[in-house]
Amino acid sequence: MSPWINGGIERLNRDVIPVLRAMCLEYGKDIREWTMFVPLLRASINHTPLPSLANKAPVELFCALPLPSPLDFCVDMEQRKILEMTKQPELIEVRHRDLQAIVYQMHKEVAEDRDQQMERNKKGHNGAKKVNFSLGDFVLRSRVDQKHQDKLLVYQIVRADVHSFVVRHLITGAETDVHASRLKYYADKSYQVTEEVLEHVASQGIVLAVDELKEHRWCTAKKGCEILVSWRGLEPIEDSWEPLQSLGKDIPVLSVSETRDS
Repeated sequence: MSPWINGGIERLNRDVIPVLRAMCLEYGKDIREWTMFVPLLRASINHTPLPSLANKAPVELFCALPLPSPLDFCVDMEQRKILEMTKQPELIEVRHRDLQAIVYQMHKEVAEDRDQQMERNKKGHNGAKKVNFSLGDFVLRSRVDQKHQDKLLVYQIVRADVHSFVVRHLITGAETDVHASRLKYYADKSYQVTEEVLEHVASQGIVLAVDELKEHRWCTAKKGCEILVSWRGLEPIEDSWEPLQSLGKDIPVLSVSETRDS
């Protein structure tokens, strides 16, 4: 057998190196002192039964030696010494009872913590949250997108469905179906929408869609081409001249087409 031919040694070392690093950290030793842990690692490998060896340890198959039991020795933390359990068999039962009590207590704490978490989860999901707004009221809609992150925009409710509401934008008039959990009461239907309110809504970052590119001109002051843009959902009087360079980033197909036509 030549394990170094098929890479068996390299694969084994990939498992051994992390173990040596962990042992150095555990015992507070420098990584260059890893050689002191080689006997421990070798003993662990040679005395560990493997499924590939029919649950036999290498020391049994290659050395014909009996596999020692893990219960042959025990560390007495009070006296800080190693006890040979085979010479004191009565200690095995005592240690076993102590271990059972410790494991039982750990399982009990885990079960209690799990039950408490389940109760907290049930309380958090008991019943749906009732909405405090109705048809015609003004609400704040939570919207998250790439450009505006988390924004609270003012909308008016125009229709109430079973699990959602249809809201209308105050400026564009665009209607959107929104879940009730994304809406928060702002004002009742008698709320007066003034010019100041509309200006505030407009400043909250409306994402407009281009309806038509009407005209183009050269702006001497800006030293660039401008396009007269008609915005979808807005009135013709609200058409605006926009730099071609900025439009090219948002609507490259339309702007390139407009440039070719010119």
